[in-house]
Amino acid sequence: MRTISKQRLLYWFRILTVAYWIFLTLLLWLPDPRVLLWGWEPAEGPSGLAHIITFSLLGLLVELGRRQKSLLFWTGVLVGYAFVTEIVQMAIPYRSFEWEDIAQDLVGACLGLRAGHVLRLGWAKLVIRCSEKSSGSS
Repeated sequence: MRTISKQRLLYWFRILTVAYWIFLTLLLWLPDPRVLLWGWEPAEGPSGLAHIITFSLLGLLVELGRRQKSLLFWTGVLVGYAFVTEIVQMAIPYRSFEWEDIAQDLVGACLGLRAGHVLRLGWAKLVIRCSEKSSGSS
C-alpha cells in the first residue's frame, strides 16, 4: 500500500483551499451566483445555512492545510474575509451588506476551524499509534 507524506497531503489541502476560496469569493461577489452553479437554485429555507456551510468548509480546509501560522491568525483572516466580502457586496447590484451574513459566516468559519483542529488531533494520534505498532513489530 502506498502512503502519502504529511508534506504532500498539506500541499494538496492548500491547493484545494485556494481553489475553494476563489470559488467562494466568486459566489459572494457575483450579482447572481447561480451563474456559477449552472442555474441551480437553493431550496427555500433559511439562507443563513448556506453561509454557515460554505464558511464551515472554508474553515475546515484552512485548518487542515495550515502549517506555521497559529489558529488565532487564521481566525482573524477569516473574520476579515467575512467583513470584506460583505463590504464589497454593497457595490454589487442585487447584493447588500448584512450583519446577519457576517454573523453566519463567523459561526461557519469557527465551526470549520474547530472541526479541522479535531481532525488534525485525531490524525496525529492515529499516525503515532501506527508508528508505534510498526516500530514494535520490527
